[in-house]
Amino acid sequence: MLYLYAYTNYKENLDSLRRVKALYDAFKAEGVATEILVNDYRAQLLARDWDLPLATTIETIKDIDAVATVDDIVIIDSPEALEGKVLEYGRYFKKLIYINPTCEKRAIEEAENIQLGVDGYIYSTVDQKNLEQKTLFIYGDSDYDKTILKNLDIFKNKNIDLYWGNYFFVKYEDQFTKVFNEIIEPEEYYEILKEYQNIITSSLQVAVEAKANGLSVSFLELVPLNDYKRGVLNKLDIPIDSKEIKIDYNLKKVNKIIKDIKLEIVKIIKNYM
Repeated sequence: MLYLYAYTNYKENLDSLRRVKALYDAFKAEGVATEILVNDYRAQLLARDWDLPLATTIETIKDIDAVATVDDIVIIDSPEALEGKVLEYGRYFKKLIYINPTCEKRAIEEAENIQLGVDGYIYSTVDQKNLEQKTLFIYGDSDYDKTILKNLDIFKNKNIDLYWGNYFFVKYEDQFTKVFNEIIEPEEYYEILKEYQNIITSSLQVAVEAKANGLSVSFLELVPLNDYKRGVLNKLDIPIDSKEIKIDYNLKKVNKIIKDIKLEIVKIIKNYM
């Protein structure tokens, strides 16, 4: 069996789940059956809305071997610490691919190690409808520190919709509806890529996916970026704004190739099946 593990946590973005969704679709197109592992029940429910199969919930990366066996193939997408028995996963499983989404150079021995932003990117592409001249702000999937609430003034009178993250605090919705035109639910994420011409985001993965799908994208730096994320955005010609909303309805096509490594991963795995 092939297992896809996506790190999911109520304080974090679901960027790993978005990449696992892209990988799942690529394997499905090749007729390869997969099982999905996540850490959080709410992420499991959202995964179903994103047309993923029912996932198995485990606590951390250290629990993968409680489900997968020595005869299984595993793909891990996680920023979690690599320590203890996790460092032996490359020897334990039949084949292991470790997708590193962090700025740190780290690896698992005897595994296929991929660093996002260096070796390539993993993202979904969609069949677009008629793009509308609408703008959507996607902060991410969690706002545990209430960052949007602290910066509401910069969104006033800007004619912007808001993506309601899977882990947002429900009690703040009334305050957001006074500033944003419309609240878009997380299960509609892939419809967003088909309909909105302009995406403003504070999520690196969303920025990559929106850019790769030919949308006009800008990154809103509400929380200071590290050098790694800043470098990725600069490499992809995604403008970075700091507490200022800039809307450009002149649709910008991708002017740099965003290397998609999904099929390379599929090819590697199929050699071990």
